[in-house]
Amino acid sequence: MTNGVVMKDKPIKNIMSEPETYYSINSKYDRLIGVLGGSRAVGYDIQNDIDLIALTRRGLPKSVLASVCFVLGVSMEKMSGLLHISHRTLQRKKDDEFLNAYSTEQILEIAQLISHGIQVFGTIERFKKWVHQDVRALSYKMPIDYLDTTFGIKMVRDVMGRIEHGVYS
Repeated sequence: MTNGVVMKDKPIKNIMSEPETYYSINSKYDRLIGVLGGSRAVGYDIQNDIDLIALTRRGLPKSVLASVCFVLGVSMEKMSGLLHISHRTLQRKKDDEFLNAYSTEQILEIAQLISHGIQVFGTIERFKKWVHQDVRALSYKMPIDYLDTTFGIKMVRDVMGRIEHGVYS
């Protein structure tokens, strides 16, 4: 795992383990890379949407899932459900193996939502708490339960947009 959590008996640090660094980043692409565990973990430089498309086609390494799981406060088993991949399939993959385009796209959308959520709620911890509580605008279900589809992610993003603009949600 990453973010100050032990991976193969070695603590690894990245931008997400140093939130004050994250909050001062202006580029949405750099914030996205931070959520995914840093540029070293992603192994690809993202400067624009064309780069995101290329990255999606190439695939993300499985190792970035640890960072996303940490930020969301979920297990790898829950993450496999969000990606519609069996937990056993994820377990068999090596950390440096690439995920397919569909899983990569889902992870990138979740990472973009996380990045926006951290900005809306001010800290990773507040966002993590919100994503695990029942939300009235989501039929009293937790936002985390909607992150398995593009439409669900959009719905959660819309609720966060209303919160960001002070609309009761």
